Amino acid sequence: MKLQMKLKALLLTPLLLLIGLNAEVMTGTTKGHYSKPGAPIDMAYVTNSVDKNETADINITLTTTVRRGTMHVLLTLDKNLTEVSPVEKEITFEITPEQKEYNLNLKLSSLEDGLYYVRLLTKIDKGVGSKLRAFAVPVTIGKGRVRKKGVVMMKAMNGENITVSKAIETIKVLKKEDE
Repeated sequence: MKLQMKLKALLLTPLLLLIGLNAEVMTGTTKGHYSKPGAPIDMAYVTNSVDKNETADINITLTTTVRRGTMHVLLTLDKNLTEVSPVEKEITFEITPEQKEYNLNLKLSSLEDGLYYVRLLTKIDKGVGSKLRAFAVPVTIGKGRVRKKGVVMMKAMNGENITVSKAIETIKVLKKEDE
């Protein structure tokens, strides 16, 4: 019996490693980076790159230095992203001195390759006035490319969209007047 279990483990380990290597994990944070004045909220995320029609796990953590108040989050998804698990579009967190992190966990997929975004518009109400801060979390499906009307959209190493277009170059030689 032990020999059979060892044999199964030996055979399954490379397969599981191969599956795990295909899912590229992306992380990002706003902590420690310059931000325009706005709501005192920072965001960190962890997402995994998946193939078409597979489920991407998106884990977002919001933190604030505010000790009391209400944090409102308005969540929007790019149109080709599909909710695998229900996603609330308007989320409210009561801020307490004991809690520093506020988590959002999403499961999304798409039938098309592309670089998509989960967008968050955050606001903290703390009595007098409120300020906003916006965030965008990248979600890569497939190769991160999407075709739109003959144009290929790709992503750079830093996640920025690049548009690849055909170009025609014309070189015209100018003659000097004294020739």
